[in-house]
Amino acid sequence: MNARTREFLRPFFSCRLCWRITLSVFALILVAEAAILVPSSRQFERNERKLLADQAQLLVEPALARAQATGASPALEALLGAYGLRGIALYASGGAELVAVGDAPPPPAGTLDMHARALPDAERPASLLAAWDSPSMPGTRVVVRGDAAGIEPRLRAFQWRIAGLVLIIVLVVTAGTMLVVDATVLRAVLRLRSSSQRAGADPLAAEKYRVRTRRRDEMGELIEAHNAMLDRVSASARYLAHHDPLTGLPNRAALAAHLDRESGSRGVTLLLVNLVGFRAINAGYGTEAGDGLVRGLASRLQAQAAPGDMVAHLGADRLALARGGVLPAEQASALAERIIRALAQPFNLGHGASVSPAVRVGIAQSEREAREGQALLAQADLALSRTYGTEDVKFQFFSSALAAEARERQSLTRDLERALERNEFWFALQPRFRLATDAVETPPAGAELLLRWRHPVRGEVSPAQFIPLAESNGLILPIGAYVLASACALAGDWRRRGMRAPRLAVNLSAQQFARPELLREIEAALARAAASADALEFEVTETAAMRDAARAAATIAGMRALGVHVSIDDFGTGHSSLNYLRRFAVDAIKIDKSFVDDIGRDGHADAICDAIVHLGHSLGTRVVAEGVENEMQARFLRARGCDEVQGYLYGHPVPAAEFERLHLRESVAA
Repeated sequence: MNARTREFLRPFFSCRLCWRITLSVFALILVAEAAILVPSSRQFERNERKLLADQAQLLVEPALARAQATGASPALEALLGAYGLRGIALYASGGAELVAVGDAPPPPAGTLDMHARALPDAERPASLLAAWDSPSMPGTRVVVRGDAAGIEPRLRAFQWRIAGLVLIIVLVVTAGTMLVVDATVLRAVLRLRSSSQRAGADPLAAEKYRVRTRRRDEMGELIEAHNAMLDRVSASARYLAHHDPLTGLPNRAALAAHLDRESGSRGVTLLLVNLVGFRAINAGYGTEAGDGLVRGLASRLQAQAAPGDMVAHLGADRLALARGGVLPAEQASALAERIIRALAQPFNLGHGASVSPAVRVGIAQSEREAREGQALLAQADLALSRTYGTEDVKFQFFSSALAAEARERQSLTRDLERALERNEFWFALQPRFRLATDAVETPPAGAELLLRWRHPVRGEVSPAQFIPLAESNGLILPIGAYVLASACALAGDWRRRGMRAPRLAVNLSAQQFARPELLREIEAALARAAASADALEFEVTETAAMRDAARAAATIAGMRALGVHVSIDDFGTGHSSLNYLRRFAVDAIKIDKSFVDDIGRDGHADAICDAIVHLGHSLGTRVVAEGVENEMQARFLRARGCDEVQGYLYGHPVPAAEFERLHLRESVAA
């Protein structure tokens, strides 16, 4: 088979449908021919038996005719052996035997005529009985037993000839049928399959895989319908690839391409709009209401667009407006303010519910140099991020300072990820003392464990810098686990060395406090370090506790059941609730440093500190003031009955070894 023939047949041999049709046609024709072969074989066998019977009659009748003419007994013995004759018998019409020679057969039952009839030989399966009423000797019946062994080989030979002929016919008919089916149907089907597969892999260019045809039959109509479908698929895919299905607006990819074009020509101003609290709206009112809100805000933003602007939906709570040209700062600010006011109008969510959406806007411009659309989007997103967590700042411009800050933040994040591996963290302890009548009581009532980071290049990195960063990127959890394990290890070490150590206060981050595994982690850390639960006090910020008050109350109860102490840190700065404070049943509350700082300078601060002390005592909890830095603050707190104080007036944070030297060893000596 040459290469051209193989190439011609290759699609056929690789086509499963072709093989299915071929085998079906082959089997159908084969069954039909087999149905013909069976009766043909039976007819051939009947003809062979009739031929033997006729031959026997042709041999016997002349002898009977001569005997009838001469009046002598028929000489039938001479005929035995000729044409396989084994026995001959002559019977009277009444059944009486007249002549019998050789292996004489019995008389047949029923009526006969003058033509020989082939009868089965029950006594000799390999033999054949031939019987007829003799015309030469009227009134007599002739029965001949002949050898039928030769019929079977001839029948098999006949069947093989017919089978071979049938097979040839089947192959020829099948091949011819398949050539016709291939030319009229299968090749078109294979082209349609290839076209569909390639279009499915490249839907944006599906129309490139149209199937050419000039046919005017049903297959041609199918191909035309297929081509029309590819056109629709291509158009739909291009639309979906560049548009948001919820709002029908261009999506992020379309906006980025638009920004690429605009940045490379006249420049562009991009305003990235974020809906604040969208998740809460979805959770509170359902996703259907949330989707309706997004569609409504998209319509409002479109109303603020000028001809030539592009309004896009970047997913979930993000919208964008791109305006050609670099707008002056005052014009861009005015546009951002109009957008904020328009989108902040009350919106009806249905079922009697409405919200006044709060939005923030980040602004980025391409300036003179061309920028990629994705880079401009990233800059607007960075500017937008600087509006989070503030009430007054509703929009923010991107600047090089923001970019530098972002790069520094990324660098610091990478360093923070490696700080645990490189053992760059260390701990400082700040003592906490009980207030006496005229001074403070020693030894310390407690000590707050403070995490510090000594970077090999940056030096000492402030906790105010790296703690918020760790909270924002999730690193606070492994860092918190490290602090927990270290605090337990330090308390266990003091216990093994027989020191009368003060209670260690450990800060829990909001993320750490929210973990369902927190109680198990505390219990495991205490067990590993062989530390006493009573030696630890965990400080939880008021804001963290109030995020989910019911769960917080259960967690605090579980912590106290373990034997550790719990205090509310930064009390008064969050959403204080007397009812929740009662449910929390903590051991202590800490007055936030911001109130202590203003003692003696702000009457409101004095009143708040006084109220917190009385509130804590009414609830049966200790009250601790942090950030005490001068005698005036100390006198005020002592006069109000504050239980414990902590601050620079009584001791700066010092390394653990220094803390032991100053406080623990003297306590042992005492």
